[in-house]
Amino acid sequence: MSNDKAEDIFDIKKMEKTIRKAKRRANWKTVLVTLIVLVVVMIVGTIMNRNINYKLERPVQFSATGFHEISAPNEFIGKLERYQGILGGENRYTTYKIIEGKVVYTGQERYGYGLFRDENLNRIGIESPILIGPTLHEGDLQKQHYNELGQREMVFFYPFLQYKTYRNDLALLDNMVEDKVMEVALSFDQGYTFDEVQSMISNNVTLTWLWVDDVNEDADDFQYNYVDENGEVIVLDNLLRSEHTVYGLSLFDENGDMKEEPVRRFIGAIEANQQFKTRWQGEFKRLYETLSREDGQLTEEDLQYYGAVVTGNAQNLSQLKDLPFIKASSIGVITDKY
Repeated sequence: MSNDKAEDIFDIKKMEKTIRKAKRRANWKTVLVTLIVLVVVMIVGTIMNRNINYKLERPVQFSATGFHEISAPNEFIGKLERYQGILGGENRYTTYKIIEGKVVYTGQERYGYGLFRDENLNRIGIESPILIGPTLHEGDLQKQHYNELGQREMVFFYPFLQYKTYRNDLALLDNMVEDKVMEVALSFDQGYTFDEVQSMISNNVTLTWLWVDDVNEDADDFQYNYVDENGEVIVLDNLLRSEHTVYGLSLFDENGDMKEEPVRRFIGAIEANQQFKTRWQGEFKRLYETLSREDGQLTEEDLQYYGAVVTGNAQNLSQLKDLPFIKASSIGVITDKY
């Protein structure tokens, strides 16, 4: 083989080696650039997702907290855990009641938010035994209802309805031991003002929560009924309100301290939460329209109270027996004093 041909073959092999080396270098550069781009996209995407989640979460969290503030007698939100996902998330919180300074755990709740889940976390229904479900009408009074922890549920009676059966749990106080404290729901014989309720309740009993009149006696339906197979409406009995369905205001905050201007805070929670498009928005609007009466402006003078929740021991609560303005009484959570 001539020297010229040998040199040509050597040059070709050298060129092929150089090309392979250049390709490997290009491939590594592509991989490196791809990794950098992926890292940047992940960081930017995570930041954007977090910011979007905050915007999606804020109205739901604010509305859920506000709704709990105007409902849930004598109950407060405890520890809140927040979990974020992709364009949405879930918040879980515990609840507790304060009974004469004693904190009593009452369960946990959760709600969702985002583009792929609603506040109910896409739940399609709830099933439970009758004993754990809410009390809805007179027929439910045949059995005492409880929550999932075995704690008694309080019920409230409308003052303008005549029931066949009333709950008179104050009569049970004689059987209570001295080291027990409890909460009791009181249903009044008519609507009273804030000052009137405070003057009627003994100082030896702790007044913790007031049930607000949120109904229209002339327009709302207060009968439990069903439609039979012939299409006829069968009226069974009168409706009740359980502690899961009433609205009102707490006189104490989550730390057990007296609230400043509790009525004003109740009104403020309703006013502020009408703007948020959550599952509670319709109820906030209904409450504002119903409570504000004819002039459309909700003020403290518009509110009437159909009942209250008080706490104390058996001896102190016994002072409420046979008071003429108490139409019914229902004991809720019972706990040890210490």
